[in-house]
Amino acid sequence: MSGNATILYDIANNANLTFSPNPWKSRLALNFKAVPFETEWVEYPDLEPKFKALGIPPNPEGPYKFTDYTSPAVRFADGTYVMDSQAIAEKLEALYPEPSFHLESGPHDEAAAIMQELMWSLFPDLLHLLPKGILSERSAVWFAEDRKRRFGISLDDLAAAKGGEVAWEAAQPHMATLKTFLTSRKKDEGPFIMGSTPSYGDLIIIALFQSLDVVKKESLARLVGYCSEFEKLHEAGKQWAR
Repeated sequence: MSGNATILYDIANNANLTFSPNPWKSRLALNFKAVPFETEWVEYPDLEPKFKALGIPPNPEGPYKFTDYTSPAVRFADGTYVMDSQAIAEKLEALYPEPSFHLESGPHDEAAAIMQELMWSLFPDLLHLLPKGILSERSAVWFAEDRKRRFGISLDDLAAAKGGEVAWEAAQPHMATLKTFLTSRKKDEGPFIMGSTPSYGDLIIIALFQSLDVVKKESLARLVGYCSEFEKLHEAGKQWAR
C-alpha cells in the first residue's frame, strides 16, 4: 500500500467482502465522495492490537458503544486515523464537502436510531451464520466466544430462541417506523430520504441492505420486499456499493 493512501480497515473474512453494516457505512461513504481508497482486511482478534499500535484511541462512551475497538477505521491521506463510521463521515465531509452528506440538515441521527433497533431485532437470525463459512476459522472461534461472553448465550442458542420468525416479528415495528421515516421527509419522488438528494442518512440504511446481501440473501429479499420505498432505496444505493 502506498504511503499516502486512504485505507479502510475492514473485517477480514473468507471472501474479502464487506459483511458488517458499520464498515459498509464507511465504504459507501468513501465511494459517495469518490475518494480513492485501499482496503486492509483485519481479523477480528487483531482489531484491538492493530488499532492500538496505530495510536487510535478507544471508542468514547455513548449509547451505541459496543466495545473499545471496532471496524471501521480509516487512515486518511494526511496520515490521521479515525475510527467509527459517524466520525469517519464527519471527517470526510470536512475534507470533501461535495457531494454533501447533509450532516447539518440531514436526518442521519434519526436514521441511525431506527436502524440500530432494526438491526438488533434481526441479529439473532444472522449472527450465528458468521462463524459458519463467512469468517476465517481463527476469527470464527474468537467471534463465537466473544459474543457468547457478551450475550450470556451461544449464537446457535440465540438463533434458536430469537431467530427465524421471532426475529422478523420483533423487526416489524421498526420496519414500519423506517417506512414512515422514508415517506414523510421526501421533497420529491426520488428514492432517498429527502427525495432526489442523497444524504449520509441514506447510506446508514443502505449499509444494512448490503450487509444482508452478503450474510443472508433471503433476508435481504424479505426486507426490501416489505415496501417499494425499501426496494427503491436499495437499488439507488448500489452505485456506491463496491
